[in-house]
Amino acid sequence: MTESTTSQRTIRVLRKKDFLEIRIPLKKNTTALIALIAATIAWIIALFIVIRITLPVHHFWIKAGLVLAIGAWFALGMAGASAFIWLFFGRERIIVSKEFMVTDKPLVFFYRRNFYDIETISNIHIDIELFKINRNDEWKDEQRTVIKFDTPEKQVTFARGIDNTEAEKILLEMAKSTFLLKTQFAVEQKI
Repeated sequence: MTESTTSQRTIRVLRKKDFLEIRIPLKKNTTALIALIAATIAWIIALFIVIRITLPVHHFWIKAGLVLAIGAWFALGMAGASAFIWLFFGRERIIVSKEFMVTDKPLVFFYRRNFYDIETISNIHIDIELFKINRNDEWKDEQRTVIKFDTPEKQVTFARGIDNTEAEKILLEMAKSTFLLKTQFAVEQKI
């Protein structure tokens, strides 16, 4: 088992006899974390106030409504907690074995895992992905580094938002594994 580090994030590489696993942590978004912490504080204060105001009321229907409202309040809180956990511990995982390459990204409420037959993979390369983002009600063109490969059905993109050093490290680790052939990698990389 080996661990490798690059730039600010730690990309973990786990080598076993049967597979290679690469974990790419999510980049931390400070603005989102601060907003989520502020929303959590507001959520706690509002819950305390609602309970404090309605606790002395002894009418059955008001108490029943309070129980339903608190249930909905906790459902909202769980959604926020899930987003909070994703921001802190979110990661993307790539698993390469003799039969499959798996790209795996747990999202806030569900798990997205894609399997690709190792023999059908070709043209593994670093690329630049162009996308649009809405900033202050204005759509702007942005770009990010990604890793792509081709299958007979489609072109697959993963590891969005990594920097070039991280992308090179991931490709190097994949190339060093015995599961992929040299011919499956692109001759030229867009770095």
